[in-house]
Formats: sequence, structure tokens, C-alpha cells
Amino acid sequence: MKDPFAPQAALRLKPVDVPGFPAPIDLRRSSGSGRAIPEGVEASLTVGREADNDVALSGGGFPSVSSHHARFELRHGVMWVVDLGSKNGVLVGGHAIDGEQRLELGDQVRLGSVGPKFLVVGGRSLEETVFVKADGMRDSDAREVEKIVERSTRRTLRLAALLGAVVVAAIGFVIWDRNTTREEQETRDLAYEDEIRGAAAQIAALEARERARATEAIDAETRRREEIARLEASLAERTAELEATLEERSRDEQALVARIAGLETTGASRDVLERVERDLEEAREEIDQTREDLTVARRRVDLFDPVNLAQARLSGVGRVRSSVVLIENRVTLLNRKNGITLHLESQGSGAGRTVLPNYSGRGEEFGLESTGSGFCVDAEGWIITNAHVISSPDTELLRDLSRPDAIEQVVELNVVFSGDSTRHPAKVYAVAPGDIDLALVKIEPFEGMPTLEGFQTDTAPPVPGSDIYLFGFPLGHMAVQEGETVIASTFRGILSRNVGGQMQVDAGVHPGNSGGPITDSDGRVVGVVVSVQAGPDRTAVYTIGYGIPIADAATIWPPEVKSVGEKSEAEASPAAGSSAPAGDKPSDR
Repeated sequence: MKDPFAPQAALRLKPVDVPGFPAPIDLRRSSGSGRAIPEGVEASLTVGREADNDVALSGGGFPSVSSHHARFELRHGVMWVVDLGSKNGVLVGGHAIDGEQRLELGDQVRLGSVGPKFLVVGGRSLEETVFVKADGMRDSDAREVEKIVERSTRRTLRLAALLGAVVVAAIGFVIWDRNTTREEQETRDLAYEDEIRGAAAQIAALEARERARATEAIDAETRRREEIARLEASLAERTAELEATLEERSRDEQALVARIAGLETTGASRDVLERVERDLEEAREEIDQTREDLTVARRRVDLFDPVNLAQARLSGVGRVRSSVVLIENRVTLLNRKNGITLHLESQGSGAGRTVLPNYSGRGEEFGLESTGSGFCVDAEGWIITNAHVISSPDTELLRDLSRPDAIEQVVELNVVFSGDSTRHPAKVYAVAPGDIDLALVKIEPFEGMPTLEGFQTDTAPPVPGSDIYLFGFPLGHMAVQEGETVIASTFRGILSRNVGGQMQVDAGVHPGNSGGPITDSDGRVVGVVVSVQAGPDRTAVYTIGYGIPIADAATIWPPEVKSVGEKSEAEASPAAGSSAPAGDKPSDR
């Protein structure tokens, strides 16, 4: 049988989830930018953010990619990748290269640890078999290579199907073969085109509705500002009237005092003096009332002062942000027979490197990590977050590795408050029923622990078009922090609509924000971040997110009081984490 990993005469690069580059790319015999190809190189292809690259990843979608990140070269029919001094390096099969590395059919090249990926495929049609190397393949990579399909079409009276199976990273998936006629394929292509046109029409209608909604929100904001300006002018006019009245009353008081002094000097009757003194007392009462009215009017004017409004809003934002926490979730696999967790032992190097799983403690401990957000709502250490932040991902990797009865998933859950670096062990206390993606976890309270005072689940939801704030840790540890100290991010947006029992928010929502609070402009929690909108090509639309109304948190808050020794169902069964192998940057929920 022919070795599927043998060098191919015409290797190509297949972008994996790289917007704008859906088809395989051939290395170029001459550089489109006019640069000379290095001596001994038959063809090359440069990748980076600058426009003079053969593959220019511009537009801000790939911040981890350097200006001139890497160059792919074809030397005597063999493909190589060269690191052009990039900041975040080049990874082949999940491992960083040193300068340059030879590539083989099925290798996966990634620009940085979170950058775009390219799959090395053969020069044949994609209708034919593409094999992916098992060496170094991670489960997270396997999910992103959505379908590596083997198809063979022959122009004979008979059609024969070839079914092949390749083992991928100690777990496998079977590449199924389907024989289709040219007519069937054309029918499928036409149906797919119809689906694309339908999706485009739906997107256009959605954009039209969003534009109409945005126009309506702008008109409402304009009317609100005009009303505020009118009220402010009215209050200013009332203040001026009261100030003038106060001056007049003060003059009347002075005149009455002078009159009493004159009457006493001339020896006026007692009745006259008492009458004038009563007038003076009434004048002083009117002065006091006018001063009180003036104080109230000035306070109302201050309420409409833009600086005071901003200060009040920022005060509420700061109060909420201090209670926001980063939740770290790590899952290991324990062999109950010998008490040792799964380890990965690396043998060899380069193309011959292999990774051997074992329960003998050899190599690096295997772990799946993820991060999310939450917020502390009580001085006893109660924290609300999403259920998916603290739950086990349903992945083929975990299912296969946990299949033996003796293997147990062990969870380590830690919480770090914004502005701090101390990790506090946490336990899952309750998970909301049904499809409500909420959970309640608990840590041991400590002195000075930030909490969200006055938290309630019956806070009235804001109306569409209202300002809202989102808090959390987008990208978790991948985002820039102050050393070990983590700082929660704050995003300002608007509540676009309430749909399907969720809140649509037009604000920056990113992986890692899940479980963070959504507040109104007064700092009251109105929801919990849960997801981000996905486009037709399954890429995230980070300006449109969704939240769970805070009223749904009544299913887990306040916690039920339990007797000594009694555990909730969530406490009795451990929750697992995410799908990033230990040693990599954690993935973010």
C-alpha cells in the first residue's frame, strides 16, 4: 500500500477557518509583490498582516500574526515552512518550530498559538483522499478540521467505493467514503447555492431590521435629550425666579427691621409694634421656604449636569467590576486503581516525535483547561456564572479517554477576583434546571472580599435601546494582564431586543465573557452573558451577544439551606473543564 505521508509532487495549503481564503492555495513561482524568490526554491508563499504578502491577513482579524510572519517554500518537490522572525512563532502539529521545518502531507501549520491554521494537502482534487497525520494532532485541532472526506469518482460503467480509516492522536475517527455521481454532485451544489442565497436574503432582512431599530433608538435618544434640555432650562428659570424672590424677601425683612427700630424710637403704641413684628416673622418664614425651594431646584439642576451623570454612572460600574471573578476550570483523568492521573510522555523529535499516554506518571500531566467569568453576590462567598463555564465539555476526546470504568474525571475549580492574583478553590453548589445556562458556586469567604451589594433577581429589565454594561474576562489569560493580577474588562453597549427568552446586546462579547454580569446604567444586574452570535460561515460576530435575564437566576438564588452532611446533586457529581491540553494557553468560555 502506498504510504499516505510520502512527499507529493505538488503540495498545496488548505486554509482552515481563515475568512476570505476558503480554497486551497498553490505556492507561487514568482512573488506577486516583486520580491525575489530565494535561491534553490522552486516556489514560495509569504503570509502576514502587511499587504505586500502573498496571503495578506489584514483587517484586524488576526492580531497575533506578525507583519511578515512566515514563508512556505517548495524545494525539490518538498514543502518547507520558514519563520520570518515572527513575534508569536510558527507551530507545526501543535509544536513550535526552530527557524524552519520540513512539511509532509497532513501537517497542520499555525501562526502563533491562537492564529490562523493551514493544512498541507496534495495537489489532487479535494474530491480525492486527504490524510491527516496523527503525530501531534490535538483534539482541538481535530474539531477544526471539520470533514476530511475521501471521495473517488471514476468514469466507468461501475462505481467502486474505497473506505479508509486513519487513527488520530490516540483516539480515532473514521473517514467515510461516499460515491456520488456527477449529476448528484451538481444537484447538491445547486441546493447549496440556493441555501447560500436564502441565508444572504435573511441576513439582508436582519440588517434592515437592525438599521430600522438603530434609527428608532437614535430618534428616541434625540427626544430624550431634547426633553432633558427642556427640563434643565425650566429648572434654571425656576432657580432664577427663586433667587430673585429671595433677594426681594431679604429687602422686605431689612425694611421691617428698620421700621420696628423707628417705631420704638418714636414711642409708637404696642399694637402697632406687634403688627409690624408679625409681618417680620411672616417675611422670615417666606424667606426660609424660598431658600428651601431654591436648594431643591439647584439639586435638580445638578442631576442633569453631564459631569454628575457620568460620575454617578462610573460609580455604579466600579462597584460591579470589583465583584467580577475569573473562573479557572481544569480537568484531569484519574486511574482509580493506582491513583495516578493520565500523563503524556514525549519520545523522539521532529517528524519522528511520538506522544505516549500512560497512567504511570511519566511525562507531563494531561489536563483540559478553560476560563470564564462570574460575579460574587453575597458575603458568604456565593458566585453566579454559566453552567457551561463549570461543566464538562462533551468531546470525543473525553469520552474515549474516560471510557474505561476505572477512569474518573477530576475537576479543579479556582476563582480569582478582579484586581487580585489570589486563587480561591471553589465548589459547584447548584445548576439551574432545564435549558437555563446558570450555575451557583461557592468559595470560602475572606476578609475584604468584594461583593455585589443589594443583588436581586427581580430587577426590572431595561427597555430596548437602553444603555447596558458587560463585565468579564475576554480571552482569559490570553488577554494582557498586570502580571499575575487579573483585571476585568468593561464593555458598554445597548440592549437591542428581547427574543426567545434572552437579551440581545449590541456590545463587545468575546470568549471568556460567559458568566459575567450585564447591568443597567445604575449598576443593577439585569442579566448574565451567555453566548455570542455566529454568522453563516460559523465565525463569531463579536458585536452581537446574548444574555440570560437575571430573573432566571431565581432558580438557583437564594441557595437552599441544607442540613449538615447533605449535598446538592451538583456538589455530589464533579464538573469537568474545557478542551485545552495542559501546557497550552487555556481556552476561554
